[in-house]
Amino acid sequence: MHFRNDFKTLYNEIEKFLKRDQHRIVDEAKFMTLKKDILDIIKTLFGEGSRQYRVVKLTNSPATVFKVMNHIAASTETRTSAVNM
Repeated sequence: MHFRNDFKTLYNEIEKFLKRDQHRIVDEAKFMTLKKDILDIIKTLFGEGSRQYRVVKLTNSPATVFKVMNHIAASTETRTSAVNM
């Protein structure tokens, strides 16, 4: 349960970072810290061999990290609503 809260917090942080990145206000150190935290959560949820983990690990793009997190959030939401039916 606490991973869900951590995920939401990191999701919001990367979304804010992405908005700043669109305006070319890039803080590389902040992005790397966020990426490390995101990788820790993805590793716990899906493992190091997962596609999500590998994509985030290999990218240096906040937009790509955001897309992966968006995909995870959408698929988690779909699974949750299917279980509640």
